[in-house]
Amino acid sequence: MGWLIGIVVLAAVAALVVWFVRRRSKPADGPFQPDDVVGTADLVSTDALRTLQNGDVIEYLGHKWFVRGRLDFNEDGYVWTEHLLDDAEEKRWVSVEDDEGFEVSLWHSIPLGDIDQGTAGDRDVIVAGTAYRLQERGTARFSALGSTGTAPSGQIDYADYRSNDGKLLGFEKFGSSWEASVGEMLQPFELTVFPGSDRTE
Repeated sequence: MGWLIGIVVLAAVAALVVWFVRRRSKPADGPFQPDDVVGTADLVSTDALRTLQNGDVIEYLGHKWFVRGRLDFNEDGYVWTEHLLDDAEEKRWVSVEDDEGFEVSLWHSIPLGDIDQGTAGDRDVIVAGTAYRLQERGTARFSALGSTGTAPSGQIDYADYRSNDGKLLGFEKFGSSWEASVGEMLQPFELTVFPGSDRTE
C-alpha cells in the first residue's frame, strides 16, 4: 500500500512541475512583444512622415531643419515625395516612398565636378572613390508646393544608383541640366517630426 501512495505522490509532483514550467514559458498577455517597441516607434514615425507638411520641423541626430517645400512625383501610377529641408547652414532633401514598403532617405546635393567617373544614365558612376551601380532610371511628372526652386509643375528625368554598402546616388533633370545628390537610407524612427504651428489638421 505504501508503494502505491508513493507513486501517487510522485505523479502529483510531476504534474505540478509540468504546470509550473508551462506557465513560466507562456508569453505574457497583452499587445506588446519584445520587438514591438521598435515596431511601434516605426509605425508612429511612418505616419508622421506620410503627413509631413511645409512648416514642420524634422530632427535627425540632434540637427533640426524646417520643411520648406514639397515635390510630388508620379511615374505611370508609381508615386513618391521629396521634401526640401533647410536651416541657416544647409539644405537637405527627405525622400519618402510608400509602395511595396515604406522607405525614407536623406539627401544632399553635390557639384557635378565631384564625380570621378561616369555621368547620369551610365551603368556605373564613381564619386569620391565609391562606385555606384545604376538601379533604375525614368521620367516622371511632378508638382511643387512651397519653396522648391523648381517650376510649379512639369517633367523630370532621373537616374538612381546604389553602392555595395548601401550608399545612394541620384541624378535629376528638371530642365536642361542634371543635378546630383548623395544620400543614405534611414529607418523612420531615426527622424523626429515636430508639426508646425500653422497646421490645419
